[in-house]
Amino acid sequence: MEIIIKAKNADTLLRRQELAEDDGQAEPFQEKQVSIQHEQIGCITDTQISTGNFFLAHCQFQLNQSIQLIKEVEEDIIQLDFALQGESRALIGGKAAGQYFSTGQHNISYMPRSKSVYDYYASTRPLDYSVIVIPKDVYFRMVPLCSNLHRQLTTQISQQKAAYFNTKNLPITPAMDWLIRDMRASQRTGTLKRLFLESRITELLVLQLEQMQDVQPVIRPLKKADTHKVHEARDVLDACYPTPPTIVELAKLVGLNEFNLKRGFKEQIGTTILGYITKRRMEDAKRFLLEGEKTISEISYWVGYKNPAHFTVAFKQYFGMLPSAIRTYPDAILSF
Repeated sequence: MEIIIKAKNADTLLRRQELAEDDGQAEPFQEKQVSIQHEQIGCITDTQISTGNFFLAHCQFQLNQSIQLIKEVEEDIIQLDFALQGESRALIGGKAAGQYFSTGQHNISYMPRSKSVYDYYASTRPLDYSVIVIPKDVYFRMVPLCSNLHRQLTTQISQQKAAYFNTKNLPITPAMDWLIRDMRASQRTGTLKRLFLESRITELLVLQLEQMQDVQPVIRPLKKADTHKVHEARDVLDACYPTPPTIVELAKLVGLNEFNLKRGFKEQIGTTILGYITKRRMEDAKRFLLEGEKTISEISYWVGYKNPAHFTVAFKQYFGMLPSAIRTYPDAILSF
C-alpha cells in the first residue's frame, strides 16, 4: 500500500511511503527525514518512519503562508492525528465539511481509498503535528470490527465513507504527549526501535480509545461564530498571557458570555483558560531557562509572576523539577 502527499499547485512531493500488504508481512524498518525549503511557502521538515505495520510521521512547518497538502491513499486506513502546535483543517476522503484542529487536540479517522485535503495555517510559531497511519487490516487484527470501541463507525466503514471516530476533537492528555515525545527522542535503531515504536503506538491507541469511551455527546454545540470567538480569546491570551485579563474581561473583549467562553475554550482548545495561561507561562519559562540569558527572578517577572517563590512552586508542579535544576540537567526538561 502506498501513501503520497504533495503540496497543491506545486511540484513538491513531501511523502511517498509503502506499508505492509494484506498478507501482513512487514517491510524492513525504514526511517528518513525530508526537508523542503520553498521561497514562498517556507520550511517543512518531515520525519518519516515505517515499521512495516505502521507508518509514523512527525511534521514541523515554519510557514510564510498557509498551504494545502493533498494526500492520496491506495487502501483503507485508520489514522491517528495529534496537533501538538498549530491550526489546521482536514477534508478527508472527499468530504465537503472540514475537521478543524487546534493546538493540543487529537482524533482518529477512517479513510477509504481516496484523496484528502489538509490546510495548514501560517503562524509566527512552528506548526508541529504527529500522524500515525495503520492499514485497516492491521487495525482490525488489533481491534475487531465488532468491537464496541468503534461502534459509531461501523456503518461508515461498511459503506467505505470517510469519517472521524469522534465528531469533536479531544484534548491530548499528558500521557499521550509523553508517549509522542518519548518516540521522538528514542535513540534505538533497527529491530529494537521498530518493537519500541509499535508498543508505544499501541499504547497511544489505547489511550485515545479509552478517552473516547468517556466522552458524552454535546447537547448544544457552539455556533460557528462562537467558535471563532473562542479562538480569538486564545489569540488575546497569547498576546498578553503574563498579565492576562480576567475571564469576565476576556468574555467582553470577544463578545461571548462567560459560560460559553469557558465551555467553548475547554472544547476547542482542550484545556481551561487558566490551564492555557499556565502552559504558555511554563513553556516560555523553560525556553528562557535553557537559553541561560536571564536570571530566575527575571524569568519569573517576564512570564507574569511577581513573586519568584510562587513561580518556583508553579514550575515544579508543572515540570516536576526546580527551575534551578534546568541548567544543570537540561536533558531532563527536553523530554517534556
